[in-house]
Amino acid sequence: MTSVENHSQTQRNLIFNIIALVANILIGIIYTPYLVRQLGIVAYGILPLVVVINQYISVVTGSLTSSLTRFYSIALQQGKNDEASRCISTALMVIFILFIVLAVPLYFVISRVDKIFTIPPELVEQARTLFVFTISGFFISLISSVLNITMYARNRLDQMNIIKIIRLSLKLGLVVLFFTMLGEEVVYVGYANLLTEVIVLIISFSLFRLLTSDKVKINFKKFDKAILLSMLGMTTWVILVQIGDTGLYRIDNFVVNVFWSTTESGILGAFSELGTYMMTSLAVISTIFGPLILMAYSKGKHDEVVKMAVDRSFMVGVLAAVATGLIIGFAKQVSVLWLGEGFEVFHIWLILKVLIIPFYTSSGVFAFIYRAWNKVKIPAVICLVLGGINLSIAILVARLMSPSYTAIMIILISGTVLGITQSYIMNGWYVSTIYPEMKLPVLRNFFLIAGVMAVVSLFSYLVNLLFPYDGFPRFLVVGMVVALISFSLTFRFVFAKEQRDYLFSLIKLRR
Repeated sequence: MTSVENHSQTQRNLIFNIIALVANILIGIIYTPYLVRQLGIVAYGILPLVVVINQYISVVTGSLTSSLTRFYSIALQQGKNDEASRCISTALMVIFILFIVLAVPLYFVISRVDKIFTIPPELVEQARTLFVFTISGFFISLISSVLNITMYARNRLDQMNIIKIIRLSLKLGLVVLFFTMLGEEVVYVGYANLLTEVIVLIISFSLFRLLTSDKVKINFKKFDKAILLSMLGMTTWVILVQIGDTGLYRIDNFVVNVFWSTTESGILGAFSELGTYMMTSLAVISTIFGPLILMAYSKGKHDEVVKMAVDRSFMVGVLAAVATGLIIGFAKQVSVLWLGEGFEVFHIWLILKVLIIPFYTSSGVFAFIYRAWNKVKIPAVICLVLGGINLSIAILVARLMSPSYTAIMIILISGTVLGITQSYIMNGWYVSTIYPEMKLPVLRNFFLIAGVMAVVSLFSYLVNLLFPYDGFPRFLVVGMVVALISFSLTFRFVFAKEQRDYLFSLIKLRR
């Protein structure tokens, strides 16, 4: 692919990333509040528990696909179709084996779900069924993810985003359909998850055949022990990164449920979902740089890798800082719109759950570097240690303090501080050991990102005082005006001319 074709494809990727971003935000704004209203906060409180279980399963399986991306992409770039076939066949075989291995512990968890979690007796059977269908759908999604690595290797993020939009839309549409036709019960969310993933798998397989022109074959006879060992060497450390990430962002929900109830964990889980939607939405911007960094690394263009990593991580971090600042400034209104009247008293929880987002999103670009170099050991150890510290603090606070708003605040503050330390500070330090010239730019960018978030938060808060909440229409107008002003001023005074020119080049239409 020539540089012109590469840039043109990057433009397409950006367009579809923006479409996916808008779809993710719109569906996210509708989906969680809809579930809370229809199910009630107590029944909704079961859903974040399934998310926690899924995330810990994805620690193993998601790490495998992450490692596969590196080896499979390099094989495709070098035209080694047989090696690519062995890579993808080996990965799929491992996923099937993992499903069999995890079946017993998962059965143990599901059969004793009421003993492990705090769940009202009348919802126990629904919870078990929900877990079965949601986890089954999750495993099917992993097969789709392996097939979709071909799109990533070919720099076809536009197609990947189309699949994301289909997945989001189907889940929402099927839940509404089931609630309307069958009843408003939490179990139907599991049905929707499973059916959605089956449909997505069919689409993913069709696109896989189209992109590879049948040159890459899926054949379990191509299972390659040497390739497996190479992937597992990287996978082991990526697993530890995933465990630490989950321990830093999601474990508070688990602890609150165990020591409090589904009410508190439901509220916290809903805010976590908002944060997750934001991170997922903003990640679709940063992901357009992943294939480009991997391609530059494969060709030995390390100056290009450094420049892309510094500039792109900064741009993504600043954009995330503006979005997060808006959420912080309007936290009370967002809490009401997200959960309903009466929940604005928990707006500080929301603020603490989103503070990490700009740093987490920015540092996501750093991960492309150390994964390209296959140097994930040190980031994994750091992530695991900090995740363990966060879990220990959360349990200690829960045991020493009586159930209270303040106790949960302390748990959230701990997670926020440790999360920012792990995601940006330690990852930034580590990539600076690979490319020392990145050290000062990474440090400077940290303070600029934090400053942008603080300024936008203050600006939004002051506007909020001048134009207090008076219904959704007024809030929407005020919020859009504040967002437009914030993004415009940031674009003009925070981004360097070269960065502005690059962004303009991405959105410039070619004749």
